[in-house]
Amino acid sequence: MIRLTFALGLLVLGIAAASPARADFAVIKFGSGYCRVWSNTAWGPEDGRFLHFPPWGWHYRFATWEGANLAMRRAVAWHRCYHWW
Repeated sequence: MIRLTFALGLLVLGIAAASPARADFAVIKFGSGYCRVWSNTAWGPEDGRFLHFPPWGWHYRFATWEGANLAMRRAVAWHRCYHWW
């Protein structure tokens, strides 16, 4: 029974180590009003702040770049910031 528990523990650790790392993205609004997708959500830039989006509550982190880019386009459409393409 101890061997089975140990083997299952190793299996769980192996699956956890093999899973891809979660990449977080956010939309940053700089002091000038410009916004862009930011990939490091642990710290934002000194001159910027994270944009929160009302339809999703106080949500500002996105799992994919595409989701963050869609949110940034909505922020531009709502005139919360601007971005040039």
